Amino acid sequence: MNTMTSRMLKAIRAKLGFARLSERRGDRGPSQGPRVDAGFTLLEIMIVLAIIAMMAGGVGVAVFKQFQKAKISAGKLRVKAARDAVTQYMIETPSCPHGIDELVTGKFLDKGNAKDPWGSNLILRCPGTNETDGADVVSPGPDKQEGTADDIKSWEL
Repeated sequence: MNTMTSRMLKAIRAKLGFARLSERRGDRGPSQGPRVDAGFTLLEIMIVLAIIAMMAGGVGVAVFKQFQKAKISAGKLRVKAARDAVTQYMIETPSCPHGIDELVTGKFLDKGNAKDPWGSNLILRCPGTNETDGADVVSPGPDKQEGTADDIKSWEL
């Protein structure tokens, strides 16, 4: 173990009042030579492992929160890409696309952008009720149900 861990274990041992058996006995004879303080007790190792586990747990929670935020950002980008693909489609053809699949087959939208980060298909309404000159594109969001508060809507971006 490194010196920092060794110092931490020695400090814990001192605070808790633990001493090695050889330190308590005091019966070391002259033929045995100087006492060598090597090794750690099971309790000391368990305390260090518990501290490491708590630190890892804290890091895991922070990483998970950032991962969820990243998925929401990716969902917004995909909805914007689909909205832009509809605009490009409507410029090149005088009609609305009938669905996301039509944008993918016409090479207006990449196949990877046809679904949101949670695996649901993007919902396309053309002409849109909120964007009358274009289309409404909606991602159902993390709960995968349309019409809930976590939906990502093109007209709100």
